[in-house]
Amino acid sequence: MTSLPAKVIAIEKRDSHYQVIVQISTKYRGSFNTLAFGNIKPYSGSLKDGRLDLVYYRDPGLTVGDQFALWTLH
Repeated sequence: MTSLPAKVIAIEKRDSHYQVIVQISTKYRGSFNTLAFGNIKPYSGSLKDGRLDLVYYRDPGLTVGDQFALWTLH
């Protein structure tokens, strides 16, 4: 696995979940399915142009500006 630099840029608490936006390098050309996450895995997510949109059903314990634990399986 290779570590990818990533940073939390927004978090929003919605009714029953948390929406987390993470910025990664736009040079990353892999798919969302080749990403590995830290201890708390998102329920779902998507990746487009270096922006990860993630959904968590429990508080991921993150704040805006935090470094985000992310790896690629390639």
